[in-house]
Amino acid sequence: MHIGVQIEAPDGWKSLSKSVRYYYVGRHKRDDGKEKVLLAWFVKQKKVWRVFYVHISSQDFENALVGETKSIRVVSKQYNLPVWLSDIEGVNFEELESTRSQNKTQTYRQQVSGRFSQISELVELESEIITADNPLKKISELVCHDKSTHPHRAQVWFFSYILHGHDIWALKQPTHGNGKWSRKDGKHENKKFGRVSLDKGHGHGWPSSIMEKQIDKSYLSRCGLGRTMRKIHAEALIEDFKCTVICDENNEQIIIQKDNKPYPSYGQFRWVIVKKYGLAAVQTTVWGSPRVRQSAVVNEGNYTQQFANILENVEVDVYFVKERPKAMHSDEAMPALAVARAVCVTTGGVVGVGFSLGSETGDAYRSMLFCMVVPKAIVARIYGIPPEDLNWVMQGVPASFTSDRGPAGSAKLVSDLEVKFPIKTIVPSYSGQSKAVVESGHPRDVKLEGAPSYVQSDLNVVEMMKREIYLAARDNHTKDISGRLNDEAIHEFLQKGLAATPHNYWQYLDERLRTSAHSMTFENAVRAFCTPMEFEVDKDGVKFRHRWYISEDFKATGVQKKLVESVNIKLKGYVLNMAVRYIWVEVGGRLIELEAMRRSRVDGDELYVPLSALESTAEMLAAVRSKTRNSAEAARVDVETKFFEATGKRWNQGVRHGGSPKSASGTTAHEVKVANGKSNR
Repeated sequence: MHIGVQIEAPDGWKSLSKSVRYYYVGRHKRDDGKEKVLLAWFVKQKKVWRVFYVHISSQDFENALVGETKSIRVVSKQYNLPVWLSDIEGVNFEELESTRSQNKTQTYRQQVSGRFSQISELVELESEIITADNPLKKISELVCHDKSTHPHRAQVWFFSYILHGHDIWALKQPTHGNGKWSRKDGKHENKKFGRVSLDKGHGHGWPSSIMEKQIDKSYLSRCGLGRTMRKIHAEALIEDFKCTVICDENNEQIIIQKDNKPYPSYGQFRWVIVKKYGLAAVQTTVWGSPRVRQSAVVNEGNYTQQFANILENVEVDVYFVKERPKAMHSDEAMPALAVARAVCVTTGGVVGVGFSLGSETGDAYRSMLFCMVVPKAIVARIYGIPPEDLNWVMQGVPASFTSDRGPAGSAKLVSDLEVKFPIKTIVPSYSGQSKAVVESGHPRDVKLEGAPSYVQSDLNVVEMMKREIYLAARDNHTKDISGRLNDEAIHEFLQKGLAATPHNYWQYLDERLRTSAHSMTFENAVRAFCTPMEFEVDKDGVKFRHRWYISEDFKATGVQKKLVESVNIKLKGYVLNMAVRYIWVEVGGRLIELEAMRRSRVDGDELYVPLSALESTAEMLAAVRSKTRNSAEAARVDVETKFFEATGKRWNQGVRHGGSPKSASGTTAHEVKVANGKSNR
């Protein structure tokens, strides 16, 4: 769980009411020395929203969360945006900007940036505000000098921003519901909408909503092979709507209904049928399925005591794997695989892992950040690992990693990480005390004397990345972090028979909402940390390099057909550089996932080819450590067994060669170019 997680009291609890969505803001010690938990919630008063807060004893809060009665619980449906924007979550508003009227005074980005500018000083003082005895009063005092910012608005905007993953789009104006009314409402049922008839006037005709059932019945009784919509409409007017034709003074024919009953125009008739059955079904009915398939544009087939909370601090480092990965299509060695790891200082748990080939640090950090913020089941799927193999619960980012989620914010974050945590250029070089937590978790090597040599692994880049992901997940179940446990945790672990591992400690803290983690939606993670691309679209799907991608959700949008019929129009999207089985494209402001298609029988791994590659307490502590050693050994065996089952190769399978690996040439050199994204072939 994370800052901003939403909780509820199903039956009410003390000052908490049922049916109210409360947000966890954090915990801090008050002036009296007691630790309090701060909760906030939003209430709509007439036409405006207000925010309120309550302080609860930390001990009472945890007892209500994990005690026998469990008076409060986490809400099953978590909102990534405020409740007034919850029905448009996942929308990329900047992508929708081109569809808006050119007469708009502000873009969506200008809207949210304007609001953020009014609370930017508050965000810088976030810690001071949420630890104040009265956070709302503190905000009012801070904005009192600015007459253009009402304190109530500043309060709502501030808490909306910090409680929804520091996502700047939480500040968007709720204008998405404007104009969303139904033509079938009683007050509109007798009003005709649509384009005005140029020759008969704006008052001519009837609304189609009052004729839908009759239109549908008429169509179904007459449709069939060779029966066009024009023919069906003409017959329906005569036989079902009892219309006749007369000639005016200019000898032009006019359709009338002598009893002044409603009848549909051809446009209304066709619109009702296509809306209900879909254009494809209507065309099949007229032409037959063979002709529809033949003429279709789209193919349907084919140091740590100072920290107490989760992610209160994170350390990052990059190391090179000691073995050289093997080229897929030769016996030559590929460049060394760089692995970036993010470790929670409090729990010692590996939160994220990323990769790059050679010294391309940015790719490693971006994929590491992506791995941090998305569920690990998604990480497993993307890298081709059975999700059930990864018992990996760590997820979230610390406050220092937050940004407005835009390309500029994420690019600056990655560049800052490269400066702060530079990649090692020798194998593997660790700098001891500067990053003790993450360095202590690196794989260790035995230094050999004599002439240089290297190990060429039997694993290719894809398989080696899988192994490092297994390794990161395994370390969360094998590392002994018993020294981090306080007396309370030691008692709990011993009572429940838990091993002192990062995984169990994370769950222990998470259950009590002792967290400083912030969330990010999957869509924002893709847009922030994956590489933006432009993709060509043809009748087979979305093309990326030599591979085609498709999904049912993408086909359902109908955009494929439109783009196939267009010229030189590409689709914007994203790709995770070291794993390209999946890509994501922007369609109508929403992110759609597509999967690579197999065009021939090949080894499944080819779909994952990368773009680049006290005394009593002491006694109890001793018992917990014993449990941890046994559990860690079992976890190591389990993970290595699963890795063998997934790849068919042993954990450290490889051969040592004398000397240094020669420069890649031939097919191996080409494979390096493909892995680094420098070749389209």
